[in-house]
Amino acid sequence: MIFAVLMLIACYLLLALVVVRCADGRMGINGIAGIRTPTIMTNEQTWLAGHRAAKNPTLVGAFAGMAITVPAPFLPSEPLQATAILVGCGLLLSGVLYGAAKGTKAAHHILAMQ
Repeated sequence: MIFAVLMLIACYLLLALVVVRCADGRMGINGIAGIRTPTIMTNEQTWLAGHRAAKNPTLVGAFAGMAITVPAPFLPSEPLQATAILVGCGLLLSGVLYGAAKGTKAAHHILAMQ
């Protein structure tokens, strides 16, 4: 159980690092990391606007997921541990999806101004 939690935390931290680097412009358009919707990947302006808009919701989801996942191995029963891990994953997913929706909206706004 502890190994699974450590792997999840490492993934959450990696996701946070990627979203910060994309939002700061240190990671440009690519096919591997970042939000890869067609609208956001249109050009550099939409890429930056999309990731800047998605940064906060994604980070909130990642850190909320970590806050719920870290104590999971110390809970008294396996069903409670599994529930904590699943809730943490759900929080991360919610943050990522909400961030992607905000990012796509921001990218559409940039495209409308061009």
